[in-house]
Amino acid sequence: MNTEVTSGIVDTRPIRVGRVGEALLVALSMLCACGGSYESSSRRERYEVTRPARPEDRVEAEPVIDGKLDAYLAFAISRSPEIRMAFERWKAATLAVSRARRLPEPVIKYSYYVRSVETRVGPQQHRLSLEQWFPWPTKLTAAADAASAEARAKQERVNAEVLAVKEAVSRAYWRLWLIQEEHRLKTEHDVVLETLAGTVRGRVSTGAASLADLNQVELGVAVHHDHHGEHLEQERAASAELLRAIGSTEQVAELPVTGSPGEGLPAQDLADLREAARRNPAVEALALMATASDEHARAEAAERAPDLAIGLNWIVTGEAPTPVPGSGQDAVIVSAGLTLPLWGRNYKQSVGSARAEAAAHRAQRDAALQQADAAVAASLAAVRDSQRRIDLYRSTLIPHAETTFRSVLGGYRAGRSDVASALLAQRDLLELQLDLARSRARHAIAWAELEHVVGHEIAAARRGGQP
Repeated sequence: MNTEVTSGIVDTRPIRVGRVGEALLVALSMLCACGGSYESSSRRERYEVTRPARPEDRVEAEPVIDGKLDAYLAFAISRSPEIRMAFERWKAATLAVSRARRLPEPVIKYSYYVRSVETRVGPQQHRLSLEQWFPWPTKLTAAADAASAEARAKQERVNAEVLAVKEAVSRAYWRLWLIQEEHRLKTEHDVVLETLAGTVRGRVSTGAASLADLNQVELGVAVHHDHHGEHLEQERAASAELLRAIGSTEQVAELPVTGSPGEGLPAQDLADLREAARRNPAVEALALMATASDEHARAEAAERAPDLAIGLNWIVTGEAPTPVPGSGQDAVIVSAGLTLPLWGRNYKQSVGSARAEAAAHRAQRDAALQQADAAVAASLAAVRDSQRRIDLYRSTLIPHAETTFRSVLGGYRAGRSDVASALLAQRDLLELQLDLARSRARHAIAWAELEHVVGHEIAAARRGGQP
């Protein structure tokens, strides 16, 4: 502030300016102590955490991915632009803590007396002054606490962004796995249909089957072969989505997927999962933003308190025309002053605005808590339902369909069934196998969604001695 000092004491005796400077340094260290602990700890954390790579840092070719989900996740965390954005915002918020607790800059003034002031000891010729303002202590401490809370909220948002990227990568990965698995299953049934077509041709040559049967089988083979082109385009689209999720700039038409979806149910019960979801980084960030707004309200309320100014003035005095005791002795002035906060209505509006912002963040946090509870229940239900379907298809439906298909195919070769029954049994078996693959992919995606909601990896409960 540049407000003039409202009161001062003139003292023409020599004083020790070092004591005044020492007092200023003591006050400065006391006022600047606030907010330093989080700033130093977060600086250490920033250097310990691997900074996401920037585009200008990519001087080498991007690493080769072996096809496992963990490799894609590691790649995404190190290259994702969303994580890099959140990281840089956290860094900026951390560096802003020191700015929030910084004292106003001292003011140095120089004055030259165009018309000197004659005094008994000589004419006053120059004036040099140093002035330092000290805000009300709460203003600095509250502002530093608000900046620290905002920085911690940005740190939680980095963690939330990591969780979101992992969920997006897992979703794209298992969709690509499902496309490749469907292609594998249908390719196996290509062989089944071609074998059936060969059997029908043999029966046609012996007169045991009609050309209509052969045409029906060959039509089914031709329709079934269309999956090659369909899966090719689907795989290209899924690969592009996976590349986008991991933050890669490479244009790859096909990505390797060597993982297999896990199975089972979470080892934690619903109550533990809900409690973990309530501590999700996204929820914690909203709570910290509410705390930051409360501290902003405290800082705004401190505006109604006066600020203290301490000044030091040095007046250069020339020699008196008539020699007197103390002739030419410079004057040194120590001054102090206070601001007069008269416009309290504006301060009240600022405090009310900050408190309303805090209430809004708390309401948003409450909404996030409700959404987290619902998301946990929905994701857990999806995990349970997909696991139920996996068990049903694998242990009951598919074995029955395989037995039925072998029986119908054997009956057709023996002349006890027609070709339509064989094609129908084949389609039923294929559809059940595809449903099993889809259920496995849904289970993996639902598991990733559940981990995203609760904010950490979830272990599967053991089933029959196996995880």
